[in-house]
Amino acid sequence: MKNLSKVAGIALLAHAPAALADGRWYAGLIGGLANQGDQDLVYAPGNIRREAALGSGFLGGGAVGYAFGNGWRLEGEFVYQSVDMDAVNFGTGLPSGDGNFASTSIALNALYEVDLFGSPRARTYVGLGLARITEVDIDFESAGVERSFAGSDGALQALVGARYDIGENSYIDAGLRYLAASSVELDGEDGAVGRIKADYQPWAMTISWGWRF
Repeated sequence: MKNLSKVAGIALLAHAPAALADGRWYAGLIGGLANQGDQDLVYAPGNIRREAALGSGFLGGGAVGYAFGNGWRLEGEFVYQSVDMDAVNFGTGLPSGDGNFASTSIALNALYEVDLFGSPRARTYVGLGLARITEVDIDFESAGVERSFAGSDGALQALVGARYDIGENSYIDAGLRYLAASSVELDGEDGAVGRIKADYQPWAMTISWGWRF
């Protein structure tokens, strides 16, 4: 039994460097098309409610992560995204006009890879993230005058996609993501008066290129 234990110990020690070598850092650039469904905006004082018709826009950012070699990845990211907004009218002297609904955010994502394609180069993944929306901003522009309302909040993020190795160190990634924050409070900026409360729930189709090192 002692000899067997020694053999097992030597085998584990011999395997340890290889297991550690499986883990690798990576960094990538993210781009994509963002979209958001219509949202209710509530303006205070007065609790005036209007529906904002939101459309498409764009997303850009970057991520740095670590792949543990056992299917799990952990990554941090910074993302900017913006969608267009059709004209909204809260009333005379109040925020009115068309504009955009945009944000910057940082997130920590935990992702798990699954081999659905039977290829060592291609892996699908699912993930969840904790995000901090460092600034979410809604702009109204009318007659050349812009009124802006901004705030910050916590959010949850869901991700799904596939990653394909295009070389020993580089990869491309295609995915879908959804970011959700409820009842974000946006205060008036640069002379804009009042506060707007709204849900912030954009989703996006993304393409990424990255490098492992």
